[in-house]
Amino acid sequence: MTFRHLVLLLSIWLCGSILTFAQLTESDSKAQDILAQAVASSGAANVQGFSATGTMTYFWGGQEIQSNATIKAKGGNQFRIDADVPGGTRSVAHTRRSGSRKDADGTLSEIPLHNRLNASILTFPYPTIAATLADPEVKLSYVGLTEAGGRQLHQIRVNRTFPQESDPEGILAELAYIDYFIDSETLLVVKASDLTHPKETITESYTHDIEFEGYQVIGGIAVPTVVREKVGGQTTWEFRLSNINFNADMSDAEFSLR
Repeated sequence: MTFRHLVLLLSIWLCGSILTFAQLTESDSKAQDILAQAVASSGAANVQGFSATGTMTYFWGGQEIQSNATIKAKGGNQFRIDADVPGGTRSVAHTRRSGSRKDADGTLSEIPLHNRLNASILTFPYPTIAATLADPEVKLSYVGLTEAGGRQLHQIRVNRTFPQESDPEGILAELAYIDYFIDSETLLVVKASDLTHPKETITESYTHDIEFEGYQVIGGIAVPTVVREKVGGQTTWEFRLSNINFNADMSDAEFSLR
């Protein structure tokens, strides 16, 4: 190979690298802009937390269990549900640092780390998105437009990054992502999608979707009044909002079950 050929190949490689970098940068910038517009469109830019009440329907073993429920949220990933199910109260509370579930009989079990990597505000996505936009340890990318229910949706992926010493093989980074699907006209979030796993292993994964419907403006903020969780395509619960109070005063201790 002559020196001229070597220079030509190097030039082609550099041009390709610059183009790829430019495309990634454009993708990241577009993703950031759309997420920021989603928060602005919802009117939730200043929401630091909330408390809400409503009805929860659990779909267990072919049965529908209806209950009254209270939801609390704070920051970008502190979240708690308390539901009055037959036999007592079923509670779930999580942050990225800890998480647990308490059954109606009082049995307490830990939510494993691999199911807390994407801990978020499940029933109202905007505080989590706002925290994401301010987090230097995430990578944003614009996946593209997709269609669902006759609507065009922007698909944006949020990947969390980890230090090399804590994730040497990149396993956590592969699991720690959320895809947001945002209506291209209203710029409101209609779905958040990630992965969940059995308690015992991270090698088996199931799709985990949260769907947001029935938006209403409450106190100047667009709020989904129907929120539905699906695991592997099957609905596990559905929450219907009755009331919500924004920026309620809550302590970190309220997001730890005992």
